[in-house]
Order: sequence, then C-alpha cells, then structure tokens
Amino acid sequence: MRTKFLSLLVVVLTLLTGMQMVRAQSGDDAAVAQAVESLRKAALDKDQKQFAALLSDQLSYGHSAGRLENKAVFIAGATKPNYRWKSIDLTDHTNKVVGNIAIVRHNMAGESETDGKSNSVKIGVLMIWQKEQGTWRLLARQAYRL
Repeated sequence: MRTKFLSLLVVVLTLLTGMQMVRAQSGDDAAVAQAVESLRKAALDKDQKQFAALLSDQLSYGHSAGRLENKAVFIAGATKPNYRWKSIDLTDHTNKVVGNIAIVRHNMAGESETDGKSNSVKIGVLMIWQKEQGTWRLLARQAYRL
C-alpha cells in the first residue's frame, strides 16, 4: 500500500512539475513576443532609451545588405535625425524558447525614409533573444532578402 502511494505521489509530482514548465514556457513565449513588439515600436518612435533596454551589450545586428553593427552603432543609426520608419509590419512570426534563449523568425515589410526619400523594405529576419537577469534582450539579428 505504501509503495503504491509513493508511486502515485511521484507520478502526481512529475505531472505538476511538467505543467509548471509548460506554463513557464508559455509565459516566456509571451514575453519574447512582447519584446519583439517593443523593438518594432522603438524603431517607429526612434526611442533611444527603449533600444538601450531591449538590446544586449553584446549585440550583433546584421542587415540584409551584409552590414554588421554593434549596439552603439545600431542605436546611433536608428535614431539619427534624417532617418525614420514610416511603417513596419511583421508577419509569419514564430518563436521557440530553449532555456534562456529564444529563436524568433518573421518577415518584415515596411517603408523607411532617409533625407525625404522613401525606401520599401521586404526582408526575412532571424533574431536570437537571451534572457539576462530576467529580461529578454536581443543578442543577435540577421536579415535576409526574400
């Protein structure tokens, strides 16, 4: 009887632990999706403080034309006075959380403007987010032409 009870207890505890892991995973999925949206909004708003909060100090940011930037260079370029995003739309979004890393993919279509000249953008994006001290920060991003 005691053995059956202990076996049942182990099964119940295993199931509860698994449910907590699924709940934590779902919470991380939502937090990563929110971080991606916050980054999109920061780009539209040219919000230097928000960029600083969302980006890892070790950021490697790859553009579809092959240009690589670190955190400081990316923020300087994204917030310069003669450049702005008029629209940014993200579609086909997927993310997969693996421990403290999230792999995010989406397609991005948008319209930017530099010195009054418009530019249409349609690219694919791969982002790696890392959970640093409880906060999801963008560690790496690579865009590619579709």
